[in-house]
Amino acid sequence: MSEVTPINVLLVGGCGHWAAKENHIPALLQMKEEGTPVRVGAICDPRNPYREGIDAAGMEPLSTLLRLDSPKWLNPAGMDSDAVHREIDALHAEEPFDAIIIACDPVHHMVYLRWAAGRGVSALCDKPIVCAENASWDPASALRIETDYEDLLRMIAKQDKAFHIAVPLRRRANDAYLKVAGEIQDVYDKHKQGVTSINLVKNAGMYRFPSEYNLGNAHGYRAGVGSLAFSSYHFIDVLAWYLSVAPGKATQLSLTMPYLRRLGEYLKTDEAVMLGSLLGEEGIADAPVELPPEVLRTEVDFVFHAELLDEDDTKLGLITYSCFNNTYSHRATGLSELDSTDLVPFREKGRMSQFVMDINQGNLQHLVMRKNDVVGEDYEIAIQRRRNPRISDEPRQDWLFANAHAGSQITPQDLTRGFLRLAVRQEVPEEIRRQMSFLHEQRLSHHLFSGFYQLIARNFVDSTPARHTVRLT
Repeated sequence: MSEVTPINVLLVGGCGHWAAKENHIPALLQMKEEGTPVRVGAICDPRNPYREGIDAAGMEPLSTLLRLDSPKWLNPAGMDSDAVHREIDALHAEEPFDAIIIACDPVHHMVYLRWAAGRGVSALCDKPIVCAENASWDPASALRIETDYEDLLRMIAKQDKAFHIAVPLRRRANDAYLKVAGEIQDVYDKHKQGVTSINLVKNAGMYRFPSEYNLGNAHGYRAGVGSLAFSSYHFIDVLAWYLSVAPGKATQLSLTMPYLRRLGEYLKTDEAVMLGSLLGEEGIADAPVELPPEVLRTEVDFVFHAELLDEDDTKLGLITYSCFNNTYSHRATGLSELDSTDLVPFREKGRMSQFVMDINQGNLQHLVMRKNDVVGEDYEIAIQRRRNPRISDEPRQDWLFANAHAGSQITPQDLTRGFLRLAVRQEVPEEIRRQMSFLHEQRLSHHLFSGFYQLIARNFVDSTPARHTVRLT
């Protein structure tokens, strides 16, 4: 094994909060400190990484990387996918990229994934893997989320060189979520009792002034997709993961959407201006705002049901996912110049991370996960498990995971570093590789994500309740 193999990286979306401050660039800087010759050869982002104000926005890791690597800046604004590919090809010809990290707006992920898959370059792509502009209201766009994913798998299968497309899903490597997966697996291995119900309620704690829905940043509403394209993919993946651990006789999921509230509907309520008025932003909270139709059509709150069915369509259980984006928020500040210049994501002001997940395996086991934190503070996840006394000497157990994300044995930065070593065929510790998620392993999660968007878009053109079927295998 050699630790001197140089690693040249193309970083897409390198000016964003997650890449520049929270995860990818700090992971790269740590590799440099350890002596690994990793270098970012280019940053592809419509925002200029060399612009003034980066340090003021708290993105010192980006400033450090710029000083050490002097990466070239590729501005993709206004380019179609072919033009972007030509520009990257020119850079790739000068100094071949060993890996590409994709951390841009999800609706642009496929542009860079196609480039990587077509050239056999390993790619690390943030969630959601594939999204599509205007998927909230255009059925053709919503369907493309599914077909593009399948196209990507076919492109990879045609390549005659070994490379990887990985998805850094922090919950897959998080100690608390792994604990629940292990408890589910234990009962399934011993008794073959599958999951019969999961009820997940997620509150995002967001508050935005009406005008802020038309600002940029990753996961912005102006791309014609809403809250489902934000952090929901993480939770959809957890649902798919836990179901895959203990499927029982379930072979298919029948998806329905009993509740949906679009942005245009939300903005008509008192809720949309109440907190803004209390924040003292006179004329901003309740002033008339002209938002484009594609923004007003996006989803903010939704509820999905997934019935568990066997091959004979026997109902085996139900999974529910309820997401309420505009819930309790601790936001206590108004607008700032940093927001309007895209230096920091305004979404962090007041954002919460709250959920309750209730899981049953028939009559044998019940698990509850709870989390109620302010984004940016140490996260705490509580788990309670009950088992039937006939199958357990300890019918009830409780666990509390303090600092649940950063304190896990494997962190998102570990996954980034592990991926880069994997890209150049260096040895990766087994405990890290085991928690990495690859493209083909995301089929169920991604088809659920796509199916939900297909229901949202179908609802826009025809309010008649619809169903969408997803196969488990």
